[in-house]
Amino acid sequence: ISKGERRAVVLLPSRQKKEVSLDCRALMGSVAASGRIDMPFRTAGKKFYAMATINKVWPKTSGVSMNPLNHPFGGKTKPGKQKSTSRHMPPGKKVGSISPRRTGKK
Repeated sequence: ISKGERRAVVLLPSRQKKEVSLDCRALMGSVAASGRIDMPFRTAGKKFYAMATINKVWPKTSGVSMNPLNHPFGGKTKPGKQKSTSRHMPPGKKVGSISPRRTGKK
């Protein structure tokens, strides 16, 4: 707002006046596009491309909702199937808890 011999008066974004020395060196202002990531995704396509740029699989389909031929957890006719698998299983079978230390409720 004003400048004297040794001090300057600066108006902040909060409409507050601050008196600073002229010897001070500082950057003032707000970062450009600072609230960009706070905005929600409006379409599934925007979310898909945003996830693709950071190399994430989206949407992630859970194994229970697949068919039995696509995933070991798939299908609805396996009520007592255990979730733990051996470390030495082939890649298609190695899902769920891979050689867990313990299973069940604590």
